[in-house]
Amino acid sequence: MDVKLIEPISRKLNHLGRAYLSLLAKQVENLGISRYYYALTYICYHDGKLTQKALANELGKDKSIIVNIIDTLSEEGFVYREINPADRREHLLKVTEKAKEAVPKIVEAFEILNQSITGDISDEEMKIFNSVLTKMGTNIKPLTAQETNNGTKP
Repeated sequence: MDVKLIEPISRKLNHLGRAYLSLLAKQVENLGISRYYYALTYICYHDGKLTQKALANELGKDKSIIVNIIDTLSEEGFVYREINPADRREHLLKVTEKAKEAVPKIVEAFEILNQSITGDISDEEMKIFNSVLTKMGTNIKPLTAQETNNGTKP
């Protein structure tokens, strides 16, 4: 049997993502946050003006996953939900003082790590990299929608 070996694009992306998050976790472990670093920074940036639904849309996550993220960040003392006075069916996401102290340190850790892993990569290469990732994201969207609609997997 003659089988051609093809490495999935996701393998390298997953490896990079896991390594990045492992380094990031070590840099911010003293802050008491276990994960969902970007979600917390996003919530803090929009403090009190963001609903769970809006967060799901912005992060491209399912609503049930967002509930788990918010629950975890809430249990760790970083965020809380407040009923939206304009629409009582919605919850606005707010950050605690603990989050307000932690988020600048998380952002700094992002900056340091980003600079460390892109130090020898030119601005032009980074533009190309980001452009390619954006195009791949655009190209995969109809495939994931198709999978959702007909229950099949590629």
